[in-house]
Amino acid sequence: MGYRKKPKTMVLTFEDDEELRGLEVHLRGKSLGEYLEIVGLAESEIDGPVLVRQLEELAADLISWNLEEEDGTPVPATRDAVFAQDKDLMMKVAIKWFERLEGAVDAPLPDSSPSGEPSPAVSAIPMEVLSDPQPSTAVPA
Repeated sequence: MGYRKKPKTMVLTFEDDEELRGLEVHLRGKSLGEYLEIVGLAESEIDGPVLVRQLEELAADLISWNLEEEDGTPVPATRDAVFAQDKDLMMKVAIKWFERLEGAVDAPLPDSSPSGEPSPAVSAIPMEVLSDPQPSTAVPA
């Protein structure tokens, strides 16, 4: 019996962004080839500026989001709706998406994490200079 892969999805949240707090964006995962194309490491058959191609990919992978218009009308998860949104909002979504594709995780570091502090020095390592037990036999030039 073989391993059956399950389609990957990702959920983007913006709890660290006061303006977008509460927004959830659900996207399909990418194959390795699609990922390499997005980051520009593979040739693409699609013409156009890289950013536009990347945003087209984001729109194509959009499954759902809880984005609403000012009057409470849900914004559909479509390409046209993505490209009709505010540039700053969509750039924040795209940046978060790229970060997640690269492997960054939304979860904060655990409380036990040293937050980048240097590791404590190991005091058991002797730090004295050892003398050379054999005198040098090198001939001066």
